[in-house]
Amino acid sequence: MKIKKTTYYALCALRMIYLDKEQIVTSNCIAKSEGISQGVVIKILRILNKEGILNVYRGRGSVCGGFSLNKSIDEITLLEIVEIMEGVNICENLDKELEEKENRLFLKCSQINEHFRAELSKYTIRELFEL
Repeated sequence: MKIKKTTYYALCALRMIYLDKEQIVTSNCIAKSEGISQGVVIKILRILNKEGILNVYRGRGSVCGGFSLNKSIDEITLLEIVEIMEGVNICENLDKELEEKENRLFLKCSQINEHFRAELSKYTIRELFEL
């Protein structure tokens, strides 16, 4: 499996928010620090907010808005981030008929998919960041 850049960028953004501890981190700060376009960062952060990973704080006047973690870093798994950003189902595009016929290739792909998901779920985001 090839992880998309947006998934990697999501992990980079989460790492930066995590390292900042209890502060609110702006999309501009993440973009500059990671060398990513601010538009891409905003898109990723909105997705993570929509999925309940991040809180968003709107800025007003001299108060700067930004993002913080909505879940404990120990609760967020690599599987969750990969699923949010790109999905994790190698059988997704296989014909439904194959599943119904109990096709051996489909069944093997399903087993591999479950093994892959189990491996990704073993790693919390904290474990990734503290390697």
